[in-house]
Amino acid sequence: MKYFYDSIRKSEVILTRLASTAILYFISNCSFAQTSLKGTIKDSTSQEGLIGVVVSVDSTQNTTTDLNGHYKISVSAGKHRVTFTYITYRSKVVTLNASGDEMTENIVLQPESQGLQMTVVSASMYGKNIEEENVSMQVLKSETIESIGTKEVDEAMDYVPGVNLIDQQVNIRGGSGWTYGAGSRVLILVDGLPELTPDASDVIWDFLPLEQIQQIEVIKGASSVLYGSGALDGVINVRTAWPTSTPSTTINFYQGLYADPSVPGSVWWKGVQQPYFNGLSFTHSHKLGQFDLIVSGNLQNEISYEKGANDQRARIGFTARYRFKHIDGLMVGLKTNYMYQNDATYLGWANDTTGILRPLGGDTGKGSTLINAVFRRLVIDPFINYYTPGGSRITLQARYFLSSNVDFGSDKGSIAQSYYYELQYQKKFKHDITLTAGLVYTKDMVNAQLYGNRTEFNQAGYLQAEKKLFHEKLSLTGGIRYETVTVDSDKEHSPVVFRAGANYKLGKATYLRASYGQGYRFPSIAEKYVNTNVGGISIFPNPDIKPETGYSSEIGINQGMKIGNWMGYADLALFETQYKNLINFSFNYWQLPGTPIIKLNFDSLGFKSVNVENALVYGADFSYTAAGKIWGIPVKFIAGFTPVMPINLDQRDSVNKYESEHPGLSSSTKDSLSKTEILNYRSLYSGKLGIEISYKKLTYGINVRYISYMVNMDPIFIGTETLPYLPPHFEPIPGISDWREKHHTGYAIVDMHLAYQYNDAVKVLFIVKNIFNQAYMVRPALLGPPQNFTLQVNIKL
Repeated sequence: MKYFYDSIRKSEVILTRLASTAILYFISNCSFAQTSLKGTIKDSTSQEGLIGVVVSVDSTQNTTTDLNGHYKISVSAGKHRVTFTYITYRSKVVTLNASGDEMTENIVLQPESQGLQMTVVSASMYGKNIEEENVSMQVLKSETIESIGTKEVDEAMDYVPGVNLIDQQVNIRGGSGWTYGAGSRVLILVDGLPELTPDASDVIWDFLPLEQIQQIEVIKGASSVLYGSGALDGVINVRTAWPTSTPSTTINFYQGLYADPSVPGSVWWKGVQQPYFNGLSFTHSHKLGQFDLIVSGNLQNEISYEKGANDQRARIGFTARYRFKHIDGLMVGLKTNYMYQNDATYLGWANDTTGILRPLGGDTGKGSTLINAVFRRLVIDPFINYYTPGGSRITLQARYFLSSNVDFGSDKGSIAQSYYYELQYQKKFKHDITLTAGLVYTKDMVNAQLYGNRTEFNQAGYLQAEKKLFHEKLSLTGGIRYETVTVDSDKEHSPVVFRAGANYKLGKATYLRASYGQGYRFPSIAEKYVNTNVGGISIFPNPDIKPETGYSSEIGINQGMKIGNWMGYADLALFETQYKNLINFSFNYWQLPGTPIIKLNFDSLGFKSVNVENALVYGADFSYTAAGKIWGIPVKFIAGFTPVMPINLDQRDSVNKYESEHPGLSSSTKDSLSKTEILNYRSLYSGKLGIEISYKKLTYGINVRYISYMVNMDPIFIGTETLPYLPPHFEPIPGISDWREKHHTGYAIVDMHLAYQYNDAVKVLFIVKNIFNQAYMVRPALLGPPQNFTLQVNIKL
């Protein structure tokens, strides 16, 4: 603590000196300037003034607009190049010839949504066009999320190239497998604040404020320099919208129904009730003078196709921001989100035929693997933003996060609380240098029968600089971060991690990029200390598990294309990610050290987090996004293909050694051995395709996602040949091996949506997911949703 507060004091001194320097520099410029340049910057649609637009003169002087969109800066006489930059808006550059005492230049900026180009903020913590970034990124707009009938944010991730979900475990470019919600290598953010739970470091997708989303930004690759532990494989940043000058109210309600699955004899609801889901969400946003207000909420009820795995939830959010009238550039705000949920977790099926939708161990009782629990989630996020006259931005943001759950069956549960504080300073200096620096402090407190009572402290500091050269054609980025974490009395230090990247504009619409980023992840409290039993399946602690580290590197090219009114861009990246002490959640028979195996002890069978010393994932990531008109009809198109090779390097060395010692092995045996080199729960190929066509008031869209066969799993699920201590044909969960033998070619899921815009206020959507009712296993003993239908009505007032 003392170290942290000392760091805060030192940073305040540094910030004060920087601010003083900026003020003196500004005053000196005013003293010798001959012309005062002023004006107003407005939104092209609403005509309201934009706050915090950066006005840059010749890349050496900067200022920002005030709360009414006004700016004023002093310049010397002569010709100047003035750039106007604002997040989610197209930048604008004008050339002015300053003369006389005063000049007025009013500017209108167009939102990026009016064109194909997109502005992103996550990779650099300020707005940039996506093609100018030096890492691979993907953006999902709110219009797309609405059109595909998404009920939760994780469903939207199914449409992002290079991103896959395995039972809500997010996976970017094959970096993660399945860990049963105990730790994530992808950091989930809401408006830049971490959303992973304090105890398990997993994301609660239902809790994310879907109804407030402006866009979702996905960074592919290590992002630990800016975001710390948990961003080893990338970042998903959910950015919410702010009110406009016109009050807005939206109401969405939907009713859905699950069809019977295609697996014979699996339907359990005959004569009972067809599984269904329904829900309602609303958002109201309003500007009241200097005060911005958003209120939103969501209700959902689902009777699941998985017997007993029902879900009822209620969520409400409140956002307020006050823009000071007499202190230009200062604003304070508060965001809150609360959810109450009664939800059941479905661990696995009873068998792969008649019991495929019934829980292992029965529907109820002590032996059931169905976990029925009550969850409460709450976040309270106060923040202060100050835009200085010199173009700097100082942000102080905090978060209180409560994650509570109680298991009805065992009365076991967890109450986890997190306090997060971040102080950030950002400044664009002359000669096109942008500096971002920050200090972070987190305190997590966990009171749980599952993990014991734990307290975790985290302290970090980071610095990133970006420099533009050759008339802004070349952009260079470098960053550094150091972090410590203390769990109880056990202290861990992260390595000092680095990030470097470059982006070069080769042509009018051609951008070449390269990046290298180091990352790390501390084990979650759940991974280290969880100790429980679910329906006879144990989950074991591993307090000696080590933090994982690694790096990701890539080289990529982004090519813009325009043919008539058809605009698009293609992006290709070749990447490599290497890990040390990769944490895997493994299901096996865990014999106590030094204890001879005399007979099978079912008390030692279950899940446990273990380290894989050396691992490597490499591959390619291709995407193409386009929009325009074909024969006068508006069309949107997105496609992506991501082949990956995820390798357990230690296992590969063992296989190579074994093959060299046994030269007479058959080709089938060698093939089987090579499959063991693949990291568990990964698919080698994934592809996404989406097309949307509009005609008058109708919009039709189709989306396809392909996931290849999951090559490798824990040996206990796929065969006992390599586990001699188990009896022949032993299966802890029946039917997994049989299912894999019958379904070994991967799966393609096709979704469709049809929308009718009744008038300016009302839109009706009909959505069909899994059109061909394909039965597919997303992870061991879990079937994906069967065909389902949704009728949705969107009302905007």
